[in-house]
Amino acid sequence: MNATRSILVALFALAVLAAPVAVAAKKEKKPVVDQFTGTLVTMTGPTARGLGEQVTIWIDEYTSDEDALTLKKTLLDGGQTALRDTLSNYRAGRLRIGTNNSYPLCVARQRIASDGRVILLATNNPLAGFQSSQGLRAQDYPIGFIELKLKADGTGEGTVVGMAQVSFDENKNLNIASYGTQPSRLMNVQTVAKK
Repeated sequence: MNATRSILVALFALAVLAAPVAVAAKKEKKPVVDQFTGTLVTMTGPTARGLGEQVTIWIDEYTSDEDALTLKKTLLDGGQTALRDTLSNYRAGRLRIGTNNSYPLCVARQRIASDGRVILLATNNPLAGFQSSQGLRAQDYPIGFIELKLKADGTGEGTVVGMAQVSFDENKNLNIASYGTQPSRLMNVQTVAKK
């Protein structure tokens, strides 16, 4: 993995754990607040899938600042295994790649800008299709990440890290290592109109 890609993935992961988000007080479970579709493109490495995998993302609620700080502290104090285990207690939505079963999204954060927004997602499992037949080394990459960059009209693109390893270095900078040659691309992202 080249140095530029390492830096981009590290910045993306830090944003997932620490990005501020405006959230209403938790009350009852609400219907889907956001839904997105796109096409997964992975052309190189052990997870090459080519063109055409449909991705659907449903966000039920965005992760609060308080929960994001708790998750950051969990990673800092207990490491990746503790973070993965703690993420199983959080539900922000779900994700489906192709015709696979949907996966739970544990973290959903958004940053709103004047020209659109950035949606950051994480799950405590490698994403479907990235983990199969990858050997024992793949077990050290248990987290999946997705970043969506959306324009004001709700269209955009995304980045997918199907298998990620997360840690803090001695200076408390978040490090993300991607298995294989990811990140992959999520093309033709569309916001699905609310019904």
